[in-house]
Amino acid sequence: MQKGSMAEKKKVYFDREEIRGLVSVSEIVLEKGMIEVPEFHRIRQLQNGVTKVPAIDLVYRIDRNSPTYKFWKDFYFNDEDHDGVISRTDAHGVEFGQTLLPGCECVKYTEPPYEAANPTFAQISVRIIPWDIIPLN
Repeated sequence: MQKGSMAEKKKVYFDREEIRGLVSVSEIVLEKGMIEVPEFHRIRQLQNGVTKVPAIDLVYRIDRNSPTYKFWKDFYFNDEDHDGVISRTDAHGVEFGQTLLPGCECVKYTEPPYEAANPTFAQISVRIIPWDIIPLN
């Protein structure tokens, strides 16, 4: 990092409670759809005014008797809906942005493979699909 640049940390909350153990959050890309309009000797691309809401992948490190593990198992296997928030903070914990994720559903739940010769942290990967993505600040 260069001098004066800001490090970023993220926290994820569901129903106003932080889900601890966050390792990574996938990139969130909001992109407007396009259509091709043929003309004489040209094909132009125009936006169609529809924004695709992407799925978001999260990876969590878990511990024995972890509430994080129970939360994600219940979220996926009980078909629960939760309202989420991704909080963006600087290295000192000062929040500078939020992304609201209303009406999330968990559509993928993955426990990693095991290799005795190469132990890793206990973790789970999940994919959520929010009803919408609303950047704030």
